[in-house]
Amino acid sequence: MIADSLESRIRRHRPLELPARWADEVIFPYYNGLSIRNIPHTVGQLLEVALPGDAPLDTMIWGGHSLDNIQRVVVFLSDGLGYLRLKQAIEQDTELQETVARLTDGRGPVPLTSTAPSTTCTALPTLWTGRGPIGHGLMATRLYLREVGALSHILHYRPAASKKKDTLLEWGILPETFIPGATFGEILTEAHIPSRVIVTDGIQGSNLSQIIYRGVGERIIHGGYSDTWLRIHQVLEATAGQRCYVHIYWEAVDTLSHMHGSHHEWLTREIKRQLSDIHVILNSPSVQDGQTLVMIVADHGHHNVSETIMLHQDERAAPIWNASRGGLGGETRLGYLYLRDGYRQQVMDTIERHFSECLTWIEPEVAVQSGLFGPETPYIESIHRLGDLILVPRLNYRLGDHLRPLTAQSLHGGLSEWEMLVPLMWKVI
Repeated sequence: MIADSLESRIRRHRPLELPARWADEVIFPYYNGLSIRNIPHTVGQLLEVALPGDAPLDTMIWGGHSLDNIQRVVVFLSDGLGYLRLKQAIEQDTELQETVARLTDGRGPVPLTSTAPSTTCTALPTLWTGRGPIGHGLMATRLYLREVGALSHILHYRPAASKKKDTLLEWGILPETFIPGATFGEILTEAHIPSRVIVTDGIQGSNLSQIIYRGVGERIIHGGYSDTWLRIHQVLEATAGQRCYVHIYWEAVDTLSHMHGSHHEWLTREIKRQLSDIHVILNSPSVQDGQTLVMIVADHGHHNVSETIMLHQDERAAPIWNASRGGLGGETRLGYLYLRDGYRQQVMDTIERHFSECLTWIEPEVAVQSGLFGPETPYIESIHRLGDLILVPRLNYRLGDHLRPLTAQSLHGGLSEWEMLVPLMWKVI
């Protein structure tokens, strides 16, 4: 099967070695053809718009099928829907199995990889620029921004130690200039190709949306589950037969996973319901024109987390915390340490001595050289934001400090197979 062959290729992709006995559990981003980075390049290729780097999805994904004469591309992004979780749900539910078969003309999902880290704050900019994290600079949800001299929460657009949202905006960090270079929306607009994005009202009002949706022709807002599908149907009906790009973002899988855990029954029902509703819309003759490629994808997966390493409280971690110049950057599942000069070895020795079964590290210069964060020339701020040492927790573990609430039942951001592998389902309508 194509899916199994692609998954095998992804698992064999080992651009760097980790100093851990369990290193083979790690999945690395496959930016050269089998990652979400390649999706906008494919869209651009089909719409005859060139993105810098020209890195479309691997042709093996299409199984020999021709994508000639595609005029419209629709991407439905289901936030948090991991490849392994979807396969598990399909195996448990024959109705869902049938729905997925109809959505893919019997092919089923194929695996791609997310970005490093596997988190929305990093993955969405990649989907809207075609560049890896090292190229666009949004390296994680929490980053040290030397522009303001503070560890900052990017989604809330504030210093990590503050509760006041949008402080960075007040300090002059404008979303419109946060990432360098042109966005995909701007590239499409320059080529006179209409683009539309369908998002929830909450996302539309965020600074992240101002960062990534720059240049998008039209933003269509929905507020609840019922009007989501009506809005999608209206947009697809209105754009049938047109040369354009339509991007749909739906966050429910991610939200439910964080709240209830990634293996909860409610999550399975959400997956089944949303895919069923997508199928109903795509099966409507009024949205079909025979020249539309629909891709259903995710930005990252999820997995429940049961163990926490509290860097500021665990006595074993004291040498790590004492070596730090501030709070933990990055993600709880892929952390960035900002260290005092000369203390990197002390941190690595502590991990080897006390945490070798659940934690390992990557030196930032090695990560960048290996392409862990993308193949592009690094954006200058990316290097500073990565810090001095990258911490990689094993599956089931997360990192914590005094600035991080630890309420989520399930998490993402790490390099495990549950987080890194995401599905791609496609169909021409």
